[in-house]
Amino acid sequence: MGGKAFASHLPNATFPRLDPTLYTSLKSSLLPHLTPLFHHVAVPREAPQKQDYGDIDFVVACPRAAIGHEEIKQALGASACIPSTQPGGRGTHNFALRLADFVPPQSADANLASVETCEIHVQVDVNVRKDEQDWENVMFFHAYGDLGMLIGRLAASVGLHLGELGLKMTSQALSPTYSSTFPLSSSMPDILSFLELSLERWRAGFATEHEAFEWVASSRFYTPGQVSDTASRAKSRSNRSMYHAFFNWSDAKMEVTAETNGLPQVTQEVSSKEAVKQAVRQEALVFFCKKEEHDALVRENEKRVRFKAIWNGKKVGEWTGWTGWLVGRVMNLMRQTVGEE
Repeated sequence: MGGKAFASHLPNATFPRLDPTLYTSLKSSLLPHLTPLFHHVAVPREAPQKQDYGDIDFVVACPRAAIGHEEIKQALGASACIPSTQPGGRGTHNFALRLADFVPPQSADANLASVETCEIHVQVDVNVRKDEQDWENVMFFHAYGDLGMLIGRLAASVGLHLGELGLKMTSQALSPTYSSTFPLSSSMPDILSFLELSLERWRAGFATEHEAFEWVASSRFYTPGQVSDTASRAKSRSNRSMYHAFFNWSDAKMEVTAETNGLPQVTQEVSSKEAVKQAVRQEALVFFCKKEEHDALVRENEKRVRFKAIWNGKKVGEWTGWTGWLVGRVMNLMRQTVGEE
């Protein structure tokens, strides 16, 4: 069932899961209601072999005028709304729509016939993104069900982080002066190129989960047994059937590889894994033309760390023999005279 968000708002309403035919019909009917409001409106590509749907998810960006959740509610003809709490009207707004307003009762699924038509609702989520780039990234990352998360696990296996905002890496050499999270790219085509995953194949679509899994495995970074997940994260995603199906498929692939080679699959040592991750991070810095920027920040961080090691309250107190506010006064005077550094 969909509509969990409205359990307290519409206690008498029913939110049945939608079969593919009804889902497609509703999606097509609702799209024209949103296009006058936003320059970019679409639904991410659906997961392959999906049997039914709990809601309809629109991703939108670049409003044509000042638009809030009330304007979207009116455009959709929704009977209820749970607005996003994010500032600026961004984030996901949940809407409840009466099914009878869009589909004649006789056209609805026969299984719904026993339910009062006026109580049958459909949940429509509208995710408002900040700009076109953000919209494109979300459309990619949420396409084909859990595929975006699977690519994220692939990236994580070699020390990178992939999410809606793009590809990042962790660099402790930037800390404590700067954040240890360093952005590499927000361009999904460029990111796929680095991972050596075919964008053309992605655009062509996947008829089955197996096709999507084979695409992920075509990356130069995929190694059976190395692309994995933590037990805690896997538990939190227990309702992600495609996500778990991939790891079962990957484990089976690892067993077949071991049997074919006549040798047991050997897991990389932790030190070896870390060496691979470090090498990939360095390669990524060069590929995305970020090495010069990153290395400059590293040098600046090292300079500040050295400076603070010799110029701090404790050291000034030792040099002058002073304590308390006198030390602070000396440090403030020096900052005013020669600057922070």
